[in-house]
Amino acid sequence: MNNRKYQTNPSDLLAQGQAIMSSSDESKYLFRVFAVNMVLSGTPASKVGASAGVTKAAVTSWVKIADEQGFEALKTKKQPGRPCKLSEEQKKIIDFALQASPKDSGYKTWDGNSLSDYIKKIFNVELSVRQCQRLFHEPGYSLIRPQSYPSKGFEDTEERQLFKKTRRNRIRRQSYSCLSG
Repeated sequence: MNNRKYQTNPSDLLAQGQAIMSSSDESKYLFRVFAVNMVLSGTPASKVGASAGVTKAAVTSWVKIADEQGFEALKTKKQPGRPCKLSEEQKKIIDFALQASPKDSGYKTWDGNSLSDYIKKIFNVELSVRQCQRLFHEPGYSLIRPQSYPSKGFEDTEERQLFKKTRRNRIRRQSYSCLSG
């Protein structure tokens, strides 16, 4: 049948082509239309599916959809997901509060726990700590943790060694006080 000598492994090329066909919504739509056209021109759905890496059932369902609803129905539809519990105005109020000092709202720092509590108090909406952590990223905030010792520019200096020594002593004193008390 195929006497061509390939420079690249044909199965690798087929896998790359299949990946391209499913890479974007537009290419998926065009592929589905092409598959339906192949079936309409007489190619069995099983052969179309096997060559493209999809099942025969998928191809026959695309043919049925195109027949009953038209080719436009083969386009992928955006899945809306669950609606947010907070309105855009509420998110703006939260953003304004995050820009202010956390002490103004009665918290030591802004983190997932404090934001969850703040939203519960102000809007009477319960959000989990993880949802609140994601909420920080929407307006562009990022998590910043204090460093345990100076790093950049202090690699081999006396200041870093002194910092490390005093930190160790504080930790030792705390652990000893816990044991004796």
